[in-house]
Amino acid sequence: MNGDLVIIPGGMTSQLQVLDVVVNKPFKYHLRKRYTEWLLAGNHALTPSGKIQKPAVRRLCEWILQAWADISSESIVNGFKKCCISNAMDGSEDDVLWEEAEPGDAQPEKVSDESDDSESGPSDAEDAAQ
Repeated sequence: MNGDLVIIPGGMTSQLQVLDVVVNKPFKYHLRKRYTEWLLAGNHALTPSGKIQKPAVRRLCEWILQAWADISSESIVNGFKKCCISNAMDGSEDDVLWEEAEPGDAQPEKVSDESDDSESGPSDAEDAAQ
């Protein structure tokens, strides 16, 4: 494997880990948005104990496809540039580091920095598997 092991200091994830910045947060945001819309739509089947049944696997798969489609290739390319991973060696792209994020780049609207693992919903692997 050709690569260097690098330790990312605490608090630097938003600047150095491209997939967290450009893919994971927006993907989870769009997936959670669809789940919330589904919950708010109401008229759900209930379990014998009276809880709302989890969304069908087919519906979850549709949400996943839609959430992935909401992340543009251009946004991913710009994210790598913003994190200095694919900037041109001649310095012609260095200005990207200091540009403000466009509305569709890297982070859609406001996305919480808190850990997503403790929240319920379709991002929970257990729920998605059932």
